Amino acid sequence: MESLDRQKLEGAVRSYRAGLTDDALEMARDCLDGNEDIRLNAIVVIGESLLVAGRIDELGEHLERFQEYRHDPRLELVSARYSLRIGLIDIARDQLFRLLAESSDRRLIRSASFDLVGIFDREGDYSTAWRIATEEHARSTREYPIDLLEKALAVTASAAEKAGRLNVRRATRDVERTAFLAGVPRSGTSLLEQMLDRHTRIDGIGENSIPGNMADAIAADGRAWPSGAQAVPSHVLDHWQKRYHTMVRESNGVPLECWSIDKTVFPMFQPLAVACVLPGARVVRIVRDARDTAVSLLLSNMDPSWGWTSSMETIYRLIAAERAFVKPIMAGLGIENVEVRYERLVENPQESIELVLGLLDLDLEDACLRPHENPRVVMTLSNEQVRKPINRQAIGRWKNYAPFMSETALKNLEMANGSHDDSAVEAHRPA
Repeated sequence: MESLDRQKLEGAVRSYRAGLTDDALEMARDCLDGNEDIRLNAIVVIGESLLVAGRIDELGEHLERFQEYRHDPRLELVSARYSLRIGLIDIARDQLFRLLAESSDRRLIRSASFDLVGIFDREGDYSTAWRIATEEHARSTREYPIDLLEKALAVTASAAEKAGRLNVRRATRDVERTAFLAGVPRSGTSLLEQMLDRHTRIDGIGENSIPGNMADAIAADGRAWPSGAQAVPSHVLDHWQKRYHTMVRESNGVPLECWSIDKTVFPMFQPLAVACVLPGARVVRIVRDARDTAVSLLLSNMDPSWGWTSSMETIYRLIAAERAFVKPIMAGLGIENVEVRYERLVENPQESIELVLGLLDLDLEDACLRPHENPRVVMTLSNEQVRKPINRQAIGRWKNYAPFMSETALKNLEMANGSHDDSAVEAHRPA
């Protein structure tokens, strides 16, 4: 019986991470009669599922029902976030500081720290928000070999510019109705995905691990990265194309006549893997003011293995590399793509969304302009923001933090904006 309960609990966690709230709740609730450990874990999964889905009234009832477990650190974090959602800011702050003082779980401490960053940011105490974020980065964000990423992108872009068309191995068949959203994290990909997912012929599928695995396979079988893309056997690429179709389109129930929109973070760095495994895939690239992007990254609880998010210098280097190299790489690979400016998307959503839909050969549907009505659960840091109507609150946020940024950082980030204006930019379709 215990083994069956654990299987159900694992299934509940998988469903929660996939944004399948009702499935997660059903399986987790089936575990409430299990042993104490299983019961407690099920209570936490239920709480986190309700929170991320925005079902706040149900979450309040859940926390009230199981308040004897309120001192479990994981449930206390959920409770603090519930307090935030219902406007009890002081109570939430006390709960989060208590977690920092009493918990030994580094993941929870990091989460509580960045939740506090958000509170102080909303209250206008920008110096405290900045201090807590930088201190937590120093404690828990790992180093990242950003120089290797820069080199891989630079080498690929240089080859593309010299050859005009990159000579890489490709799967033997083109894919149909497969697209990616590409952009530095915190650039507006979640908002754009929610807008596109409202279209009757588009399914947003969130993020998954397959593109990264595709790149690893190319590196392993081609014995190098990125040059392995010229040597990897076609049957390896065919295998990964089939796996992508199974794991992404079929498992998410995407109908044959619909586009899948994949916003996995990986393709923003290296579209080479997408072009090799998924020839015919199209890319929507979104660009946001580098200063706003940088501030949002530094103040957000990104994956701590992304060490480049811990300082303005490394954030700038990543943004600069993405802007300098991704466009020529996509051109050299012959990837059909459009580029959208986040600020323009917010100011004139219809113009921008029509540009994107044009890439997919689709007409505008009015529902795309009301992403806040999308019932789909977003499993990213933007899950709360995308429930609000399109607004410009995040535009110019960097100005609040300019006093804490060095002159060099500000100058570099402003230079990164140099090649982008505020218009929705053109589509790029190979001849």
